[in-house]
Amino acid sequence: MTKRPQSSSRFVQVGILTAIPFVLLVGPVIGYYLGTLLDGRWRYAPWGTALGIVVGLLASARVTSQFIRQAQDRRTR
Repeated sequence: MTKRPQSSSRFVQVGILTAIPFVLLVGPVIGYYLGTLLDGRWRYAPWGTALGIVVGLLASARVTSQFIRQAQDRRTR
């Protein structure tokens, strides 16, 4: 079996960790957008937007934890 070079693994790890801020930003933005659409359709006023932002934050947190776990797995290899 051949092992990958260590520097390549570090680049992958840096790429994964660099993606985290973007994931944390995009989740709530998409939640806000979808929540605003819900507010306009069913006239929930602030509740659709608030729910969309919260769901977006939770989804971003989940993906972030997966990224961190993935980066830790790459470090131990």
